[in-house]
Amino acid sequence: MWFMAFKHLVSRKSQTLLTFLAILLGAGGYVVFSGMQLGFQEFMIDRLIERSGHINIATRNEFINAESIDGLFFPGSHIRWLNTPSGRRSYTKLQSASQWYQKLKNDSEVQAYAPQISKEAIIEHRGFTQSVNLIGIDPELQTKVTNIESDVTAGSLAAISSGASLIFIGERLMQYLGVRVNDTVNISTSGGKLFPMKIIGTFSSGDRRSDERTIYTSITTVQNISSCPGEITSIVVKIKNFDKAAEIATVWNSLTTDRVESWDQLNSDRLGMMETQNIVRNITTMAFIIIVGFGIYNILNMAVNHKMKDIAILRSIGYTETDTVFLFLTQGVILGLAGSVLGLVFGYLTCKYIETIKIPGARGHMMISWDIAIYCKSFLLVNTATLIASFFPARMAGKLSPIDIIRGSA
Repeated sequence: MWFMAFKHLVSRKSQTLLTFLAILLGAGGYVVFSGMQLGFQEFMIDRLIERSGHINIATRNEFINAESIDGLFFPGSHIRWLNTPSGRRSYTKLQSASQWYQKLKNDSEVQAYAPQISKEAIIEHRGFTQSVNLIGIDPELQTKVTNIESDVTAGSLAAISSGASLIFIGERLMQYLGVRVNDTVNISTSGGKLFPMKIIGTFSSGDRRSDERTIYTSITTVQNISSCPGEITSIVVKIKNFDKAAEIATVWNSLTTDRVESWDQLNSDRLGMMETQNIVRNITTMAFIIIVGFGIYNILNMAVNHKMKDIAILRSIGYTETDTVFLFLTQGVILGLAGSVLGLVFGYLTCKYIETIKIPGARGHMMISWDIAIYCKSFLLVNTATLIASFFPARMAGKLSPIDIIRGSA
């Protein structure tokens, strides 16, 4: 039966080739499209996790409304507000940084943590000014919880701890100010005092806004120029299993007055966009597979019409309806298996090439996902579509009888 099915395929080379190419392109197209999109998503998630840590402990902002101050004035009395209370209570530092250190040190789920202090400031050089976010870090601890060191383009990040007035700035900020490494710039905080700082290195994160408005220095430097000794505004935490970040952050948040959020809670809007992309990708690929299925159906349907005489001969020598269905179904299976396997190879090689393409205006290349699940899904989808598309022409061939074929040809 398999040999006869193969002979039927070889006897109509052009139709077989067209069907084979449709299956190959369907399988390969799914691999390429999914690999590119999922690769970009994996890159974005990796950047989100590795740049901001798994869990962020920061100062809490409380928004004021009528309910939040209920009972504060005239307890037990009903108050009607002419102007509804509004605004917020902002905390400039963590309420219990020392307690957090102790808790994080003893927590078995925590792999590393790094304190930070962040202040708004203005950087100035020869008349050029820019508002910036001045972030004080401990380089040794920071490199354990984020990939900040991989963004460094000049200098050594560890060097900012060797002096009180040393900073790292983004390359775009350096271009905007017209400065170079080892130049001195002035930084002023809300107090209005100017502090000369020496640029000892640069970084490029790929995020334009961050590279234009972020400056890294030591924690003690920020504390000194902002007159807040011992103050910490956030703690970045890295846990052993980042999939548990949201669960752990929710528990910690309920135990403190500080704000605790996981990486996915902080970036819920971006993750929502990725989910939308996944829906679009699935709809697009399914539509493509359905089109391939219709193409296979049409070609095999034509094959049945062209093989009427062969079907009549087979039925007259004893082939049953089931045998005839199996014969044509086998042809679809052969095409599906061969086309999908070569399609996966074609998709893999195409992805390997795409991965070498440099992204214009960026430091990296195109990102590709090599998840084995992509290839398994492609194989199953294409073969399922092929099997379904082959079934209906095969069933039609099985229902034909020699008498009907002879009458029809007469």
